[in-house]
Amino acid sequence: MKNLFANLNSSISQQMVNLADQVTYRRPSANRTFDQIFMHGGDMIQQTMLMHSFLSDKDVLFLGDGDGMSMMFGLFATQGLTSKPKSLTVLDFDERMVNNIDKFSKDFEFSVPVKASIYNVIDKVDPDLKQKFDFFYINPPYGSKNKGLSTIAWLHRCMELCKQESSGCLVIPYDENVLWTVEAMRNIQDFLIKSGFVIRDMVTGMHSYHLPEAPGLTSATLIVDRVENTSSEFEGHILPKEYVINLYGKEREIPKNISDDGTIYGYPNYDWIYGTKFW
Repeated sequence: MKNLFANLNSSISQQMVNLADQVTYRRPSANRTFDQIFMHGGDMIQQTMLMHSFLSDKDVLFLGDGDGMSMMFGLFATQGLTSKPKSLTVLDFDERMVNNIDKFSKDFEFSVPVKASIYNVIDKVDPDLKQKFDFFYINPPYGSKNKGLSTIAWLHRCMELCKQESSGCLVIPYDENVLWTVEAMRNIQDFLIKSGFVIRDMVTGMHSYHLPEAPGLTSATLIVDRVENTSSEFEGHILPKEYVINLYGKEREIPKNISDDGTIYGYPNYDWIYGTKFW
């Protein structure tokens, strides 16, 4: 815990605030239907300063990135404020996010290679991306209706995408007074340990979100190391129904992707197995 907080010794400068404003101003509107709940800009600065040294000289995977943390890490590194990752790869099922990250990195002339592509965590992993990454960063759906299974779904894909000796960061809700967050955290930690990970550090009560119905809900940052190369039981397969049914909270049809059609929330494509016909 002490080592993590040592990364926050640097004071937040006006330059950092201005850069974070660029990220939050330009990111697409949050679509709450699919649990896009964005972090506040000040907390994103804290998270960047907390985590940047872990990403230094690493091929980093962001499995979903509505917050825009890949842009924060790339922008701060380009400005010489933080350590520099070797590369940043973003996989997100929302084309609005993918296009925004691609344009943002070009507009600000990132010194870090950035690649953003469309991918739905329910789908099979591209074989060309398997075990390509040194570090994963996820802030998955909350999993308030499935006791953390949403986060575990994300972890299954990270196990496929990352190398044997890899590490990762999970940003997930945790409040000891909110029962569902405690149950989810327990199940997530149990899965991590059984899947060959150790929990190096955990910082609680660190971030808040644009969440009107629960403005006081905060999330924790977990840093994990992979010490045993176990395989995901869903490697080479789509996720089964029990992982999908409450993936984004209440039962709902899930799009294969969201197209960037110029509208505020994009156009959801339901033409696939877990689209409208399935439900």
